Amino acid sequence: MPIKQRARILGKVAARIVQRREVLAKSITAPMRTSYFETITAELLPLAETAKWLSRTMARVLRTRHTSVWQTPMWLGSLRSEVRRDALGTVLIIGTWNYPIFLTGSQLLHALAAGNGVVIKPAPGCEVVTAELVEIVVASGVPRELVLVLDSRIESAKLAIEVGVDHIVMTGSSTSGRKVLEQAATKLVPATMELSGCDAVFVLPDADLDRVADLLRFGLMLNGGATCIAPRRVFVPESLREALEGKLRARLAAPGCADWKAPCSVSTIESLRRAVSDAVAKGATFLSGSVQSVDGETRTHDQEVRGVPPGSFASIDPVILTGVDTEMEIYRLDIFAPVMLIVPVSSISQGIEWNRLCPYGLCVSIFGGEEQALAMESELDAGTVLINDFVVPTADPRLPFGGRGESGYGVTRGEEGLLAMSVPKVLTRRKGKWLPHSKLPQANDEQLLDGLLQLQHGEHLRDRFQGLRKVLRSVFRHDIKK
Repeated sequence: MPIKQRARILGKVAARIVQRREVLAKSITAPMRTSYFETITAELLPLAETAKWLSRTMARVLRTRHTSVWQTPMWLGSLRSEVRRDALGTVLIIGTWNYPIFLTGSQLLHALAAGNGVVIKPAPGCEVVTAELVEIVVASGVPRELVLVLDSRIESAKLAIEVGVDHIVMTGSSTSGRKVLEQAATKLVPATMELSGCDAVFVLPDADLDRVADLLRFGLMLNGGATCIAPRRVFVPESLREALEGKLRARLAAPGCADWKAPCSVSTIESLRRAVSDAVAKGATFLSGSVQSVDGETRTHDQEVRGVPPGSFASIDPVILTGVDTEMEIYRLDIFAPVMLIVPVSSISQGIEWNRLCPYGLCVSIFGGEEQALAMESELDAGTVLINDFVVPTADPRLPFGGRGESGYGVTRGEEGLLAMSVPKVLTRRKGKWLPHSKLPQANDEQLLDGLLQLQHGEHLRDRFQGLRKVLRSVFRHDIKK
């Protein structure tokens, strides 16, 4: 399908999202998603913007690139070359449950924009919302046979890889990512891995602590803590620690927050309980929550009504520990729960060093003066660095998103994410009859080429002049022999 036609189709998707917005929102079964407001801001708006951005930008990003005639190396003669972007073929998307509309939907749209067919393995509990996404793109004009939804069992993804796909895009834990990559490696299938996070926040000495406290509360509560770029490790100078902790206490005690709890799976709560107990035993203290709140009150959701994957969930209070250091298990814990760690440091340099001890690198947020924040950016190993904001800018459809280390590799979204859904193909045409490489080597060829190398790339004028002499001597001898 021509790229302009694909762009027109994707241009209709945003309007279809609006038409089906309530159906999409009601199809989300994850128990931590309790607000339509949050679904609009975290999923529907970003996905609609992504569709609009793709429809306007994809032709430019995927256009054929022609090499310049004037920059063609002399020794190549007369060549005309171009780099085209071909579709990968079939893209397997292994979906996630925490943001099933935006994350799976944006990956689907980018794959279709590049001209691929798509196979989706939804996360358990996300079968209905994934089917709704497919109906939206089909209603917009995408041929139905280009998008296939598997059942939610992991065996379905394994079978798809075995049968044959051309690229894998996975959003999930680093543990699950390794298992997928083990199978992909046997088939030499490339992959984009958007994996776990345990993100860092740096509070600089001149930071606006009210702004920091407001955004930390937002990040802690967003999607019930089930966000891969939630604020987990907050590096704060000792001199600011007491002031920041006081502001956090006040915000968590405010109306609308004091009684707030988040649903978490029992297995998640058990992992968190062990890590919290270990941290407390090693000197950490509670700023919010308690060991009892981590245990929670277990309740089993009605799977028939809610469509929630089998398993028990519990409601727990947000847990904020202070006095955390790098020796504690919880410091590098990848977990979907409302938990945040205050890590006091003697200096920002110490915070940077300690941050390197955590293997995850999705996003880092820095609060404070822009000049100092920019100066430390190069020392932070993360896919995204935000200055004086948190989470929300990563939903910008123009920006790529991806991690480093245990947080995976490759990117989704943005121009780079669109290019990742395609593969370059080089087409070169030879003009003219000059084909010196088709002839048998002559006695003077070595001297000619050595002189040409010096003439074109010698560091000093003397080197280039010597190269010119070799070239002329070689040509002169060749003419004499002729």
